[in-house]
Amino acid sequence: MGVVWEYTTGSRVPGRIVIAPDDSIRIHTTDGFLHALTPEGKQLWSPAQVGEPLGWAAPMVDSLGNTWISAYDGGLIRVGPQGKPDSRPYFRTRAKLDSAGIIHGGVLYVGTEEGYVLAIDLTAEKGTTLWNQAADQGYTGGFVNSSPALTEDGILVVAARDEMVWGFAPSGAVAWNTKVPGQILGSPVIDRYGHVYVGVCQAERGREGQGWLVCLDGNSHKIRWQYAAAGPVESTPVIGDDDLVYFGDNSGTIHAVDGRGVAQWTAKVEAPVRSAGTIVACERVAFGLDDDTLVALKCTAKALCPAGWPKIGRTLGQCGLIG
Repeated sequence: MGVVWEYTTGSRVPGRIVIAPDDSIRIHTTDGFLHALTPEGKQLWSPAQVGEPLGWAAPMVDSLGNTWISAYDGGLIRVGPQGKPDSRPYFRTRAKLDSAGIIHGGVLYVGTEEGYVLAIDLTAEKGTTLWNQAADQGYTGGFVNSSPALTEDGILVVAARDEMVWGFAPSGAVAWNTKVPGQILGSPVIDRYGHVYVGVCQAERGREGQGWLVCLDGNSHKIRWQYAAAGPVESTPVIGDDDLVYFGDNSGTIHAVDGRGVAQWTAKVEAPVRSAGTIVACERVAFGLDDDTLVALKCTAKALCPAGWPKIGRTLGQCGLIG
């Protein structure tokens, strides 16, 4: 793989790069600017000042070309299709929306550091919440920094920092929850059969950290199996059309595991793997490493799994827009 083009931002990019429905690119940098580029790497409009990015958040782009930014001091900022931010926040709240959300049916679903998942109506002039916090709709009880995933039957799946994976109905009511011992720092993904996969970290004082890939059954929502990795797992898995689950761990090992929890292969790389995986091309799976390099490995997947929720953001564009 060679370099096709380069674009200098002038500042670090802590979160995901996203591709809008029209194939333009959004980048949120630590100096507080939102950059928009053409697929050829040219500036689409002048960088917009939107404030410092939150560490777990990422830009989201809707079908109209609006870019949605989780504000550093709480709330939601809208940047129009021409790159102009609104004069006031679109949605006001003191809660930090420190999560990469998804947009489905004109509603933004995003986690907060107060333990709630919010459902924000993006079709109104000003953002309003559709789920009633007073009735504990969307409430997990733990920080929600992970990006949600959506099942085929409309259940929103989120991983909270209270060692729980939650399923929420479209009404915001709890459909199910499952205790998963250990810290979940990545996001859930879902295979074509409805099974949910999350990476788990466990660290006891005085002992080396451990990690697992955990699979939850799509029907019972109980743990089907746990696969022991070589180190803590902060990486969000990616599922290929070969039905293998690819993920990395903090020991610097990349794993390919089948639907029964059996390793098909492992590969040692030069640095810890905390990034989400993606299938970048036919028979190529890629991960970012902690030493600021990108590694692509040969695999048997020709593309993402065509059903379920195979990666963070679901699609290669990872802009958060689902229908």
